[in-house]
Amino acid sequence: MNQLNSIQFTLLKTFLVLLSLPALPLQAAIPQPHPSVTAIKRNVLATSVGDIVDEIRPKRRGKGSRGNEGEICVFAPIKLVNFDANQEESQETPKIWTDRPLFLWQGGTPKQIELFVEGSTESLWSRDIPEEATGLLYDGEPLQPGQTYEWRLTAPFPIKQPAFQIMEPQKRDRISAELTQLQEQLQGASEETIALEKANYFAKQELWADALQELYSVSNPSPALTAAIKQIQSQNFCPKNEPNDSAS
Repeated sequence: MNQLNSIQFTLLKTFLVLLSLPALPLQAAIPQPHPSVTAIKRNVLATSVGDIVDEIRPKRRGKGSRGNEGEICVFAPIKLVNFDANQEESQETPKIWTDRPLFLWQGGTPKQIELFVEGSTESLWSRDIPEEATGLLYDGEPLQPGQTYEWRLTAPFPIKQPAFQIMEPQKRDRISAELTQLQEQLQGASEETIALEKANYFAKQELWADALQELYSVSNPSPALTAAIKQIQSQNFCPKNEPNDSAS
């Protein structure tokens, strides 16, 4: 458990460091009424760093783990929950904002990925996985808000992974509107700066899969971002001492 807490601390530190780099200036996330540009930048610097620091607290994975060497460990889309010994873990299906999710994993040699509407036995989308790939972006028709999806990796036998849900329309529309404001405020910024600001936005709401997807979306990442992604990929998201909840 301590290892997983360390992972989330490292992930949040990564956001903090990236957002503090001089080469990647912070912009106003959601502007307040009529502040000066200088005031906006000062407020966002304090808010962004402060919020991220506030988020640095014990975390742990939701479902799924790796029991043996060579097994697959999925870490997106996946639930990351606050760890509190006095609270039971919520069994609620993890929700994500994007309707074209990025699937990320460690270990194993999966050959195929399949996506299903919850309860269906007919695959909605499937792709062969390139050799040595550790992730794949869904490139089918946009997934539906409020719908729950199940997916599995074949390596060589089908392995069911934890389900996820595209968040309900009302909340998703609100986030979309806020992201549009953020995008407008970042006009003229680099692709990487925009991705980092969006990742910061998602991280503050504990939408970890969406935050990670923004980091991985940069087509030509800087050395700092490349190093951060490698650091994330090197973490052990599935300690061997936790039971494997995945079912084949």
